[in-house]
Order: sequence, then C-alpha cells, then structure tokens
Amino acid sequence: MRLGIWTPAPLSMRPTAATRPAIDALTRHGGGVDQNFLFASEILQRAEQLGFEITLIAQRFLGPDLDSWIHAAALAPMTKTIEIMAAVHPGIMDPRITAKMGASIDRISGGRFCVNIVNGGRPHEFAVYGDWIEQSEPRYRRMREFIQVMRGMWTSDDFNFNGEFYKVAHGTTPTKSVRTPHPPIYAASRVDEGMDVVSRECDLWFVNYDKNFRNYEESLKRIEHEIALMEKRTRELGRKMRYGINACLLMADSDEQAIAIADGWMEQLSRDPSIGSASGGIGAAVIGSRKTVLERLRRYTSMGIELFMFQFYPMREGLEVFARELLPELQRDLAVRAEPPRLEFV
Repeated sequence: MRLGIWTPAPLSMRPTAATRPAIDALTRHGGGVDQNFLFASEILQRAEQLGFEITLIAQRFLGPDLDSWIHAAALAPMTKTIEIMAAVHPGIMDPRITAKMGASIDRISGGRFCVNIVNGGRPHEFAVYGDWIEQSEPRYRRMREFIQVMRGMWTSDDFNFNGEFYKVAHGTTPTKSVRTPHPPIYAASRVDEGMDVVSRECDLWFVNYDKNFRNYEESLKRIEHEIALMEKRTRELGRKMRYGINACLLMADSDEQAIAIADGWMEQLSRDPSIGSASGGIGAAVIGSRKTVLERLRRYTSMGIELFMFQFYPMREGLEVFARELLPELQRDLAVRAEPPRLEFV
C-alpha cells in the first residue's frame, strides 16, 4: 500500500472558515506570499513525516488554483521525500514543452516527479486555453500521441514523430531526468478508448467507481471487472499495470454518523457544483466507522489497488485523525506482508 494525498488547493479541497480567506485572496490583486501555497507546503511536510509517498496537484485553468506545474516546482524544494505529481491536459499543453518542464522539476526534486495525464472533461476550459475535440475517439488518439511525444523527447536524442496531431523532427530534451528511463506516467479513464491508451502508454491507472457512495458493492464488481480487462490488455502487450484509487476518507464513531456526513456533502454539492473536485472521491465509499474504513481499505488492497490518493476534510484535522486512528493499523498490515514466511520443522 502506498499512501497519497491531494495537494490542498481551492478546487481540490472543501473550504472551511479557516481556509476561505486565503482562497478568496487569490482572486484579488495584492497581498504577500500566497497563504494557500504555505498551507499546502505545511500539509505535505506533515504528510511526509507520516509516511505519505506521493501527492497529486490538480490542474484547474478556470479556477483560482495555482498552476499545477508552477506549484509542483515550488513545492519540490519545500519537501524532501514525497513524489510530486503534476496534472497535464493534452490539447492545452504541448508535449514537447511538457517534457522539458517535467525533466526540470524532476531534477529540482531529485527524481521525485511524475505526471498525471488528464484528457479533459470540461469543454469550456479548452475553449479558453486550448483546443477541445468534441468526439471522444480522436480526443484519445491525441492523448496517446501526447504521451508518445513526451516520452520520446525524454528518452531519445534524435526523436522523430509524424502523427495526426503532433510532428517532431530531430527532437530531444537535453535536460535529462534523474529517474530512468523517464518519470512515471499516471492516468484515469472511464471509457474503453481511454483504457486502451492507458494500457499501452501509462504506468498506473486510477480505477473507476460509481459516483454514488451507496453503490459500494456494485463499484467493487466494476473495479474487479475492469482490472481484469486491464490485466488482459497489458498481458497481451507484454506490459504490467499498477492500480490506484482516489478517495475522500470520511470516518466517524459509527457507520450511521459517517453516512450522515456523506449525505450532507452530497446535498451541499447539489447546491454548490464548485466543490465537485473536492467531493469526487466520495464514490470510493471509504466511509464509516474506523472498523468499516479499515475493512474497505483492506478489501481494495486485496483487489490489487496499491495507491490510495486521499482527500481529507478539514484537511489538517482529517490528516491528523487518519494518522492517529488508522495509520498504526495500516502500518501493521504492511509489516505483516513484509515478513518472510515462517519455516516449520517437523
């Protein structure tokens, strides 16, 4: 099990009375060093102390969030061990520039950079900042070419590519990454064309589940089925895939109390769509008492999911509750799995 945490950002966390002033300040001129950045640095430094291995920085062009890649570069020297994942949208960013920036952050962080490919689901964002393709199939063809060009720039000293969307002649990224052969590539996709791209080009796939947290058992069946399909795809390609899940972790003294909190979240979401990104992981149904949450995390692990990318609420307090109530038990699980088999002599 690898523990991950979303980097706190305006559209990636549910605001509280304490964080709202800093978020609002992003939309006005003036002020000193951004308080959102300082808060994110503090949270990630604490997460490192607790053993979290990776953080994801969402990209929100039409939100007040700091740019994912600038944020990643700034966080690199503020942290020591955590892997920093910046999100990128094919159709907004150019893969050649992305390769250069990714190698640069990888150098600055000492080999702690990875990239999350987000094919995009917000046409209005592309209308302002990039090029939206309405049809799904060509959009995923562009996603695949994007990854191929980015990887080619990372790994070749004379990269040539003549694709439908990108063309490169004698390309390379002179700045070489610390990691070899290149920084890891992560992605999520809910459709067959996207899963095919992921199976061919990516290193880890974030699994799908029902948005309704009450459909937990149905989501498990979907995850099991789609992991089996992904395993078949990658096996035929001679590749291996790793699996992750995005999850809002909601724990209370009882299952009923936790469910009531989740219902409140969904009711608030119906009135305020802006918290959609900060509530998206609720469908993973990591909701309940301490016992129930542990059981569900273990069940996901038994299905082959190795990376849990958590969102907490409130962020600081939720992280501390996790550290106090759940982390010791999860660490014991890891220790047991790491123990060599016992030899019995008859």
